[in-house]
Amino acid sequence: MKVFLLTIFFILAGCNESQSALEHPSMTNQSQTIEVKFLAPLKNTTTTSPTPFTESCLSQVDVCWYKIQKSANDKNLPTLNVTVNERALTLEQAVNTSIVVDKKKSENIETLNVILRGLPKGSTHEEYRELIFNLVDKIKDAGWSHFFLPEDPRISGSQANKINSPDSVLGQSVSSHPWLDPDYQVDLKRWLQIGPMYNWYFYNTGAYLHLKAWKQNDEEAPTAKATYLIILEFQSEKEFWLSGITDEKERSHWKELLPKRLEGYHAARLALEEKARAAGIDIDETYQDPPIKALE
Repeated sequence: MKVFLLTIFFILAGCNESQSALEHPSMTNQSQTIEVKFLAPLKNTTTTSPTPFTESCLSQVDVCWYKIQKSANDKNLPTLNVTVNERALTLEQAVNTSIVVDKKKSENIETLNVILRGLPKGSTHEEYRELIFNLVDKIKDAGWSHFFLPEDPRISGSQANKINSPDSVLGQSVSSHPWLDPDYQVDLKRWLQIGPMYNWYFYNTGAYLHLKAWKQNDEEAPTAKATYLIILEFQSEKEFWLSGITDEKERSHWKELLPKRLEGYHAARLALEEKARAAGIDIDETYQDPPIKALE
């Protein structure tokens, strides 16, 4: 919860690091549309953006951060068109846009984080639920498909009535939870039981998207009103599978190590699916993990 409160504070304060602005074609204060071609060269985005990115680099490791950070009170927040496989996902009211590039490995955009402006103060859980599921529908319409983390059971939202906990299945914690299957809209009663973090996972042609929302209930009316921080985290295949690997030697050999990691993940999935079947919970046998190009 501290992370949530600190992030809210910095966004509302419009806090910016002292950084050099990249060249850009316009300095107007009007709302701008930024074209972000994910998995394409960074310069395709920064040199055409009507809103300037700032650049901050660590020369020792040749890693750079490119940001557009605004105050949540700005009346003209930028719109992002994030394109993957020639289809764009339009994200309006972007408070913070952050791209990280490891120049030793690639000049392409392989990680992108976007924070969207939330609803006005005093908005209800129901209003936020509607807002977020409208965003989920936009993501699906842009060509993104539901993705189960490889260790999680393939249990769809159709089985929600058989799952009693908002963060686990048969006592085991899962991230791709059936209550937040993007192909089903959870009811308000269950929605209120989830949190403070909500998670949805998507896949699209070598790219992964994690939509998450942090919830802070209103102190005076916690069951009626709240503030939600909405974040979209895009990752390339490489960055997705590198997540969680901290050892530098292992990171440099992630492709060779991935098959064994997948074996462990799938063993955990199948064990929990077997328990679920025994408990009368259906498994989505039609779901197959998306291809991993690094293993082809």
